[in-house]
Amino acid sequence: MTATTTAPAATEDHASTNSEAPVRTRKFRPEVQALRALAVLLVVIYHIDPTVLPGGYIGVDVFFVISGFLITGHLWREVSTTGSVSLKKFWAARARRILPASVVTTVGVIVLSLVLLPPSLVESWWRQALASVLYVENWALAAEAVDYQAASNDPTAFQHFWSLGVEEQFYLVWPLLVLLAVGIWGGARRGVVVKDPESLRRVLLVIFSVVGAASLVWGVRQSLADDPVAYYSTLTRVWELAAGGILALLIRDTQRFAPLRSTMAVFGAATIVAAACLFDDGTPFPGFAAVAPVLGACAVILAGRTTGPGSLRTVTESWGVQRIGDISYSLYLWHFPVIVFFGVYTGRDPRFTDIMVILLASFSMAIASYALVEQPVRASRWFRADGRMLVAALVAMVLVAGLTLTLPWRVQGIIERWDHNAQEAADEADQTIPEGIQRDFAPFVDGSTAISPNPIKAAQDKSPEVDACQAGQRDAVTTPCEFGATEDPAATVAVVGDSHAAMFTEPLVQVATERNWRVVTYLHSACPYSADSRNGSSPEIDACNAANAQTRAELRELAPELVVTTFQESYSLAARDGEEHSGAAGLAEVWNELTDRGSQVVVLRDTPHAREDVIECVTENYSDPTQCDQPRSDALGGRDTVPGALEEAPGVKSVDVLDYFCDEETCPAVIGNVLVYRDPNHVTRTYMTELTDRLREALPARL
Repeated sequence: MTATTTAPAATEDHASTNSEAPVRTRKFRPEVQALRALAVLLVVIYHIDPTVLPGGYIGVDVFFVISGFLITGHLWREVSTTGSVSLKKFWAARARRILPASVVTTVGVIVLSLVLLPPSLVESWWRQALASVLYVENWALAAEAVDYQAASNDPTAFQHFWSLGVEEQFYLVWPLLVLLAVGIWGGARRGVVVKDPESLRRVLLVIFSVVGAASLVWGVRQSLADDPVAYYSTLTRVWELAAGGILALLIRDTQRFAPLRSTMAVFGAATIVAAACLFDDGTPFPGFAAVAPVLGACAVILAGRTTGPGSLRTVTESWGVQRIGDISYSLYLWHFPVIVFFGVYTGRDPRFTDIMVILLASFSMAIASYALVEQPVRASRWFRADGRMLVAALVAMVLVAGLTLTLPWRVQGIIERWDHNAQEAADEADQTIPEGIQRDFAPFVDGSTAISPNPIKAAQDKSPEVDACQAGQRDAVTTPCEFGATEDPAATVAVVGDSHAAMFTEPLVQVATERNWRVVTYLHSACPYSADSRNGSSPEIDACNAANAQTRAELRELAPELVVTTFQESYSLAARDGEEHSGAAGLAEVWNELTDRGSQVVVLRDTPHAREDVIECVTENYSDPTQCDQPRSDALGGRDTVPGALEEAPGVKSVDVLDYFCDEETCPAVIGNVLVYRDPNHVTRTYMTELTDRLREALPARL
């Protein structure tokens, strides 16, 4: 599972708990403020440099507990004294607390995007901006996470709004559960003094416990299955909020047991910090692992305001910690856009001085947001009217949702102009690689500044028929597809490998059709065809191993005259004992098995990789795409395994297409009028068709 963005929950400054006479219930809890400060700092550090705190994303779990605790406390105080809950009052209070700062942040990011954003990023950004305004960003990211190529995209400046979506969905449902408890308890009328709050408390505890337990079980199940949706789903997260809610119903403020409570607070804080240090992006999350930060947060809250030896009070109630707690919501809202825009503008990871600037900018924006937006709105008399606040919230959301449309509007003219250029380039008779292009690899050799396909739409430039035949990373079976001469073929050709094999399939089918060959594909995303697995352990690797075993069996049955295979050579393959080139033996084993059974085997060497921001770079340098060329040494990294495997498989032929991509020094992003790459390691369909002649020459004429 990949931990991407996390957001602190926006919560109230006061808690409502049950008092243990004669101690008064404390409405302000400095330990909760300190928890906020700790949680937001963990998230900020994680987002700036995950290597420092690889599990810093657990800060969001701490915020979920805090939110559940405080919100349930408010609801309990109201329902236990009046017998009901005013939804209008509750939702207006939530809007007052959350909406102003988030709206201002969203507007600010949209304005910056209009100025700084490369055209190629606009579509993903405006969609996530709209999802954030509607507080469904978590579900938008969950939907994208199912598509592994989409999930690998760089984060947008709105991605961190996912946890606010979880929060808002919690706020919609939680008071309804309280009203359900009131109905079960006896449906007391609002405004009537509740004479038996303990029985109502018990009903609430049962409902919250059932909801929380169901969510925890589901979260554990989905996390162990490594379901990418699990991280963002409200259904897998609500148990963390429920844990805080149950704590709010059970907690008693007391000054007794000071040493025990101090120990509990230290244990809770240490558990949170340990999780932030020990967890990483490979930790199945949420699920069992999330229990650690949740219990740590509960322990700190339960300990309360500690005193005496071992107390953390000096730290937790210090001026600096409390002020960070004050601005934690605004700090989270602003720090992530600052980090993302830094990456978009510079195209590199931040150095030490950059980190200092990012922190300064983030804290400055957070302080300004807190002082000029959060506090004034909460103190404003005009916004205190609940109906007025709800109407203002709705109007603001509608207006900002409309503002998100300025992002695609800004680039619409560029898209239309580049579409026209791309069509003109495609219609030219010399659309193929110009004569001599292997000498200089110059862009625009015919004099026209036009790129095909449109760089903004580069991700879509792939064969839909071939793409539909590619198994997903989690599929344990690779379903074969047939192309070419399917009736009375002169020979059968098998194309086997991952998405890089899929790139070569269309020009291979072109050659096969000319020669009356049947083509049977076994294409599996992120799955090199090998007897051994990729390094690591994950459901995707397990699925690949199972699929390869099935493909080996089917190839024995198929007995093709020719097998063409390739894969992304930068993958790290498992090594056998004493192996000089890791993964070479596993590749050689399956190749030799094919040649021993009478098949000819052709191994296509992998295409070179582009720079990580190749599409963004080309859209920013449309008239001079040489700015986006990749040094040859960087483009050819991780290509030692195949030569080692070829040494162990002497009957296998290899074909290198490198001379179609690179000169002696660089590998261009645009050759002639053709965009070479649709992402950092996949070539556009348009450019791959240029390799048809090379494959026609390299493949045996007769089988």
